Amino acid sequence: MKKYIFKRVVIAVITVLVILLILYLMLDLMPGSPFNDEKMTAEQQAALYAKYGLNDPFPVRYLRYVRDMLKGDFGISYAIQKNCPISTMLKARVPISLRIGLQAAVFGTFVGLILGIVAAIKRNSPWDTVATTISVLGVSLPSFVFALLLSYLFSYKLKVFPLLYSSKEAFK
Repeated sequence: MKKYIFKRVVIAVITVLVILLILYLMLDLMPGSPFNDEKMTAEQQAALYAKYGLNDPFPVRYLRYVRDMLKGDFGISYAIQKNCPISTMLKARVPISLRIGLQAAVFGTFVGLILGIVAAIKRNSPWDTVATTISVLGVSLPSFVFALLLSYLFSYKLKVFPLLYSSKEAFK
């Protein structure tokens, strides 16, 4: 059993590294630069490339990227909050995401349990068909589409929940 678990963990780690490599390669092959600004001189761009190690060979940059990610260093934000470490931004937002994810899991479990009980008690009836249809749609429909539909219904049409969530701690 330990050998099986070890093998699965090794496969998972390799899979994550390959996905990171593919994503990093795609990002590297994209045209342009993170420092595309008409106001910058070539010398300023070269200084920024040297400062962030973008002149280094691809394998060196990739290994540095993986090492920094493992240390929790995700870089600096230049778009959302100027010169703010992304790890600082994540610290404020991850608890909110975890809370919403936990609420969704509890809600989904509760609804699935109710639908399963209804389908079992009212076997081969219209209630069984409705419960099965809702279950299949719940599994088949991408979560982001379902979330948009729920946001539209409960936030925009019914005005039960705010459309945008804002917390003062999350945006410091």
